[in-house]
Amino acid sequence: MGKKNQQKNQAQAQAPIAPKAKPTPAMQVPKASSTMASSKYTPWVYALVLFIVAFAINSNTFKNNFVLDDHGIIKNNKITKAPVSWANTKTIFSTPLRKGDFSDLENSLYRPFTKFLFNIEWNVFGGDPHKFHIVNVLLYGLTGIFIFFIFYDIMKKKWVIPFLISLLFIVHPIHTEVVANIKSGDEVLSLLGSVIALRCVQLYLQQHKMSYLILGVLGYLMGSFSKESTVLMMFMVPLFIYYFTETDLKKNILISSIFAVCSAFFLFCRHLSLSGYPPSSKLSALDNYLVLSNDNIPIRVASAINTLGLYLKTFFIPHPLSCDYSYSSLEPVKSLGEPTFLLSLLIFSALFVYGVWNLIQSFSGKKEKSITAFGLLWFFVTVSIASNVFFLIGTSFGERLFFVPSLGLCIAVVYFLSTYLYKNKEQGDGAFAKAFSTSPILFALVLIVSALYSYKTYARNADWKTDFALFSRDIEYYPNSTHLLFYLGNHLSSNEYAEDKTPEQKRQASYDAIAKLTKSMSIYPALPSDGYNQLGKAYFNIGNYDSAQKYYLKAFSEDSTNAIFINNLGTIYYNTSDQFTNKGNAYMQAGRPDSANYYYYLGKNRLLEAQPYFLLAHSRDTTEPDFMNNIGCIYGATQRPDSAIYWFEKAHLSDDLDITSLNFLEITYRAIGNIQKADYYKALLVETKARRIAERS
Repeated sequence: MGKKNQQKNQAQAQAPIAPKAKPTPAMQVPKASSTMASSKYTPWVYALVLFIVAFAINSNTFKNNFVLDDHGIIKNNKITKAPVSWANTKTIFSTPLRKGDFSDLENSLYRPFTKFLFNIEWNVFGGDPHKFHIVNVLLYGLTGIFIFFIFYDIMKKKWVIPFLISLLFIVHPIHTEVVANIKSGDEVLSLLGSVIALRCVQLYLQQHKMSYLILGVLGYLMGSFSKESTVLMMFMVPLFIYYFTETDLKKNILISSIFAVCSAFFLFCRHLSLSGYPPSSKLSALDNYLVLSNDNIPIRVASAINTLGLYLKTFFIPHPLSCDYSYSSLEPVKSLGEPTFLLSLLIFSALFVYGVWNLIQSFSGKKEKSITAFGLLWFFVTVSIASNVFFLIGTSFGERLFFVPSLGLCIAVVYFLSTYLYKNKEQGDGAFAKAFSTSPILFALVLIVSALYSYKTYARNADWKTDFALFSRDIEYYPNSTHLLFYLGNHLSSNEYAEDKTPEQKRQASYDAIAKLTKSMSIYPALPSDGYNQLGKAYFNIGNYDSAQKYYLKAFSEDSTNAIFINNLGTIYYNTSDQFTNKGNAYMQAGRPDSANYYYYLGKNRLLEAQPYFLLAHSRDTTEPDFMNNIGCIYGATQRPDSAIYWFEKAHLSDDLDITSLNFLEITYRAIGNIQKADYYKALLVETKARRIAERS
């Protein structure tokens, strides 16, 4: 409400005697009148409704598994899975996010609070992904509550606009990646920390209690240490104070400086933690298609603005959605005259100019402060770091990157609509029925859109149940996405996909994996290192060891630190020993023991050539049971059962759900005549298989 309108209303309502005090300032919260909220519990009722909606439409994620980046950050990360301790916490806060994964060459991400939370969850939940998903949804719902109460105070204890802003935000389908992908809890924690900070600043300026400012700082630090982009909030804090309080400039600068210092502290900690690590590998067009136009800056910037237009389109029409939009799903614009670029440039220029113009005009006292302008400024500030306009980041487009900026658009859209459709600007909103009947078009419009968005969100969440469901679904919409082809090919050749498949199904999956990965390389002539590794594994699974070795070596040349790549090179030597052993058997059956012994000797030597690779892989990661099982197999194949049993038992102790070690223990004990032990491990194998099936479901 502007000052002119408020002064007019006060003039109509005041007594004949002229007031001695000035009218209530436009952004100051007045005392609630009888026409306002009927109960002090009313805002909590609407906040609870928002939380229930967020919980309900995302409840189908509770059955989802670990997918996509969840594997590297959580499931396969030995730091995340380590027992909670002071020593491990120090490691988390002093190392890159991906440290602890098999392949941890990505050293640019520093999100220790997120990883610390995952560490706690892993130990509390025993690695159960379903409970991780519940936590993600709870945090998401809590974020919606804070947004509601921030704008409930801004709107002077009237609930309609805050409720509609929060509702549109929490049901938006573009947020499914953030909620359904556990790793993207970093986005939720970032925004949650930010809105906690803003709410606490709001309460501090109302009640002048230092405890609120301290809590705001703690929330801000939580958000900062959850995701780097939270530092942009140091620009939003002064804008928030300016737009929604009557705080003078001096105090605004003082409070904002506290949060700027927090950002500086975070950046200092990040620098200390990452400075000892080598820089990440050069950005590839596989990750960000804008690399293809990096030598042509105008085209690169135009392509980035064109991609921002896709964000805007997806905000209003969130279909189709995808976990990846890599090359060649998206490609650089061919010229500066491309219509989609020109349209995006025109729209964003108009929105940006309006936001900045209102800020300047209101600061000079010529115009009222516009909440729509604040929403647009929120959007432009928070999207800047992910826009690729100023510098290239690790991806060209990601729905998760629009999570925080989309709040600004929700604010701007709802408040803009309310300017023309909201009829209760001067009176209280009252009960829901009264508010709806007073502004039916506004309610109908937002509620219908929210219902459609809720349906889309619920349906999209189901796609995130497994890697296979996600990749196979998204590739229908983007069949030429190099990353999606690579992701699906990787998964088809993985142990996880093959676990409950028949031998024929496994073989067919390997052929399918080869087709997907080869198609990816035909679109862009390169794969990430794990793509080469999985292509090698697919060839290995169909018995083409020459091609397998070729791609295993290619993966190793890309990343010589990866224990899996080292181990897989060993498996080539191990499995090709069979060709010598088989020849030896043939010569022995033909009555030529000398020739047989020669090939047996060659076979044994080939086995022993594999052993250094398995031992090196184990030294790189002493927690992986596959590496221990492979070492045990060397001892078993060279007639050293005691050493084989030692390594198989060691593998079983490292992972009590590992069925390979149990299978080999049964075979080895039976081979040496210990039937009691063999039967014990056979029964344990059956029990463990049942446990694995139960956990996957």
